Amino acid sequence: MLRIAVIDDDKTLLCDMHKLFDRFIIAYDFDFTVEYFSSCEDIYAKFKAGEKYDLLFLDIEFPEMKGTEFGLQLRRQMKNYDTQIVFISTIRDYAMELFKIRPIAFLIKPITYEDLCKCLQDYMLDYSNSDSFLEYISENTKHKIKLKEVSYLESNGKKVIFHTKTEEFAVNGKISSIIEGNGSKFLCISRGVYVNIKHIIKATSKEVTLEDGTSLFISRGQQSIVRDRLSEL
Repeated sequence: MLRIAVIDDDKTLLCDMHKLFDRFIIAYDFDFTVEYFSSCEDIYAKFKAGEKYDLLFLDIEFPEMKGTEFGLQLRRQMKNYDTQIVFISTIRDYAMELFKIRPIAFLIKPITYEDLCKCLQDYMLDYSNSDSFLEYISENTKHKIKLKEVSYLESNGKKVIFHTKTEEFAVNGKISSIIEGNGSKFLCISRGVYVNIKHIIKATSKEVTLEDGTSLFISRGQQSIVRDRLSEL
């Protein structure tokens, strides 16, 4: 079951969202529950207590903890990249603040039924397929990250370093376990370095170049394997 939370200090908006979700659940066969909160402190306490949510509709402007502040704490402090965020606001100009939080959408109030439908349908399309995720353990908790967000993985002793579009972070484990079920989507270019094939935009006999401009060395022992594998694509 999909677990959704709406966080806004505007009681009228919370009431309107409740009506929109009621309308949506009648029209579409989605299994989900929705909870409503009037402050970021309330939803923050839920996460700190170990509660998990799949999708948040999060306002930005609050009297105390801002939505962007909570979003950064969710990502950086709690290392939560599983919960997806849709920011909602009357103000459009938040692009730079939102970039580091990686929301999946930004909605301008008032939110229409069509807005809600598109967000939920896009979410289900992009995030309901387990094959599109990599799973890992961090601080005794299982997490998942969308496959397309990962540029490459690098083994460093007993740790695996995730190189993503926006950051790098390390977890305990083995690459073979993390990419299990998704091995065909990665290419080993040197000892302990596995590249997401979808991110490769250029390859020579000695290196691959990724979408973000990163160049990675191909070891001599892997050069023919990399060449043959890329020729099949």
